[in-house]
Amino acid sequence: MAFKHWPLVRDVRFAQKCGRFLRGARKRRGDLNWDEFLRIARHFKTDDMGSFPERGYLFQLASDLPAGAKVIEVGSWMGASTCFIAGGLKGAAKIHAVDNFQGLSTCGEDAAWYNRHFQSMGKASTLEIFQRNFADLGFAERAEPVVSDSLAAAKQLEKMKGTVDFIFIDGDHSYEACKADILAWSPFVKRGGVIAFHDFGSRADGVTRAIFEEIKAGRFAEIVGVANTIIAFRM
Repeated sequence: MAFKHWPLVRDVRFAQKCGRFLRGARKRRGDLNWDEFLRIARHFKTDDMGSFPERGYLFQLASDLPAGAKVIEVGSWMGASTCFIAGGLKGAAKIHAVDNFQGLSTCGEDAAWYNRHFQSMGKASTLEIFQRNFADLGFAERAEPVVSDSLAAAKQLEKMKGTVDFIFIDGDHSYEACKADILAWSPFVKRGGVIAFHDFGSRADGVTRAIFEEIKAGRFAEIVGVANTIIAFRM
């Protein structure tokens, strides 16, 4: 086990990084419930798939939604990002979490990464882990897993078109798949709603290219904000 993964070292690193982030977050948005964010962050302190600024931004975007908001996430894996979104929601809001929970990807590097993780876990699906994370945090009523590939799920949820307040897309990172996700899911967001993407400007060049093309084409009304590799747009 690498030194940084030793339990005591890991806990100290978590406290330092999370504390530094929260000091800034509380100054910027003192109106948000950052104690709830910290509770969720502690649950996922061994999960390094998202930075504190990114997870904090998802929490902020969700907190700014109206009570009872309709939310869709495309690409949920084990539910970390989903839980940070859930933590910010108000009222009877619910997240439709779209994922095949098998890590299938047409992007070469992603496919290899998923294969390594499934081999180490000894499982063929992350759905059970996703559901356990939500239950442990008391969010079970806020998530509805949609066990499906992205485009099939878009057809399955077609009745929600034009009614969704917030969509977070973090699915297959190939150019073709991200482009297809934008075309399939953008119509679901109501006017004034928000659509956000993960891994913009990262090593996932296909994601960045697909989003830039849609910006040039006038797909989005305005940029809401950026946090590391998350970019959000108003529709």
